[in-house]
Amino acid sequence: MKEKFRDSLTVGFALFAIFFGAGNLIFPPYLGFTAGQHWLSATTGFTLTDPLLAIVTVIVTTKLGGRIDDIGRRVSPNFAKGLGVITILLIATLIAVPRTAATVHEIAIVPNFPNISPVWTSLIFFALTLYFVFNEGKVMNIIGNILTPILLITLTMFIGVVIFNPPGPLLTPTIPENHFMRGFTEGYQTMDALGAPLMAGIVVTDFIRRGYHETTERYKMVKKAGLVALGLLIFIYGGLAYIGATMGSHFPERITRVEILLGAFSHVFGNIGALIIAIIVTLACLTTSVGLTATCGDFFHSISNGRLRYKVVVVISVGISTLISLFTVDDIIIYAGPILEVIYPVMIVLVLLSLVDRFIYYDLIFLGGVLGAFLISLLEVLVRIFEWTSITYGITQFIPLADRGFTWVIPSITLAIIFGLLAKLMGLGKTIDDHNKENAVFR
Repeated sequence: MKEKFRDSLTVGFALFAIFFGAGNLIFPPYLGFTAGQHWLSATTGFTLTDPLLAIVTVIVTTKLGGRIDDIGRRVSPNFAKGLGVITILLIATLIAVPRTAATVHEIAIVPNFPNISPVWTSLIFFALTLYFVFNEGKVMNIIGNILTPILLITLTMFIGVVIFNPPGPLLTPTIPENHFMRGFTEGYQTMDALGAPLMAGIVVTDFIRRGYHETTERYKMVKKAGLVALGLLIFIYGGLAYIGATMGSHFPERITRVEILLGAFSHVFGNIGALIIAIIVTLACLTTSVGLTATCGDFFHSISNGRLRYKVVVVISVGISTLISLFTVDDIIIYAGPILEVIYPVMIVLVLLSLVDRFIYYDLIFLGGVLGAFLISLLEVLVRIFEWTSITYGITQFIPLADRGFTWVIPSITLAIIFGLLAKLMGLGKTIDDHNKENAVFR
């Protein structure tokens, strides 16, 4: 019993470390800063998409088999593979990895060496990334094992100091908005839920290594580890959001996510604060970049049955990431926003349907739910980009929950019901019995 508790605690801390990348540091303080006295509402929204959705996705993926393509299999095998490809490209090439280099430049380089071009930062950063990816050894494990406890202890001290001695009052935001929804969509930017199916595979493999070969027992252990990681992430994110909320009187309204993080650390720890956060973020960003880049190489090498060579994929991925990293962190966040606003509702629908997978007989219900979420989310993003005001008015007026920011919910439910009826009346698509026969889904 004690051994199981220790294993769930150990893996739970590891899962926390996997999800809590350095990039995640920049979102909660800024969210709290913009929300002011409404920081708790904003943090609640943020917590639902990260970490709650991410941890639930790990658990659901484990239940379905533990592989990245398991969570979308009941839509179709090709959809599952496509979702895996999109996920890997977003987190390892187009958004998350480029953002690590941009974050290092703005947090570690600019405050200390303001005249250095981001080109040099990116070239050196990704040269190191390639070196460690090509020379797998103990170096990154040592950095990761030392870094995570230091990061957790430092942040706990940081949060504790501010809780007992707040830097300032909680101000009323000057711009009225739905702070809960702002936090909900800000959580998309961490992309943890998109990467969660990959993390599920890592966690399952680790528990197998620890001797948990029986599927049901392993599933229970994953849930316990998930609860540990969830508690840690909620504490850290909530604390960072509160810190940001207490900084409203110290910084101008127009401030970037990176600036509020740097400013908060400097305010609490003095000049040494900027140095501490610079070192921690640099090392954490490097380990994140190496891990995701290596994952990208492994993934495409695997799905191509070896036709795409690992090193070729890695070099191409790093080359694209280097170019994108020359934008600022806020620029990367802005261009990523519309993409994530389309992808995340699809992932949310998949996870929610998978939670009750055994009670859903027809696969077309999954297809309808996903299609409804995707189409309305895509339309909503296009409407906003091209400023189609008449369509905006129609969406808000005629689709329930649109004014709350959840436009995709009713269309997703509606299409799921319609597709389910079509499957029943016309005998279309696979059923849960077909999957049970194929032994593709664990229950």
